[in-house]
Amino acid sequence: TAACLLHRHMKKILMASLAAVVVQPLVLMARMAPAFFSSPGDLDGLGVVVLVMSQIAGVMVLALGVPAFLALRRLRRESWTSLALVGLVLGAAPVAALFWPQHSKGYSEGEYWHGRFVQTYVNGAPTSYAWLEYGEDVLFFGLHGLAGALAFYGVWRLLARADRPIQTASPAGG
Repeated sequence: TAACLLHRHMKKILMASLAAVVVQPLVLMARMAPAFFSSPGDLDGLGVVVLVMSQIAGVMVLALGVPAFLALRRLRRESWTSLALVGLVLGAAPVAALFWPQHSKGYSEGEYWHGRFVQTYVNGAPTSYAWLEYGEDVLFFGLHGLAGALAFYGVWRLLARADRPIQTASPAGG
């Protein structure tokens, strides 16, 4: 029946969405591994970071990812490449828009970037390091979106295959 099909469809979306969220701590660990291995400090607070990141990922998946998937599905364009591209853009775009380096007269700041102290703002102007850090952040969040989209797609396809009836070969000559 139509209600049964809708229920299965929603279940697949829910499971695929869960996969898109669950993969995020793995992406974070891969992304942060060099800093963790080169730092003598402990990992205090990592659990809170993972929890907050998972909550944000859940909101992003439900608010942007699922509607994008449904739009692609409606257009019959739900391939792994189209989902990967959309995931990359949806992961990167909010960070790109919200954290664009701004000029702020009189403001100066420096920070450690890849183990070296650098000036990121000098008298209110973003330096090349501010722009490099910005690009790196946009790229990293884009990779989070990409990984989430591919996890979503993989689970979606796996569950879609499970819905197909098993075809048996007909006996020879029959």
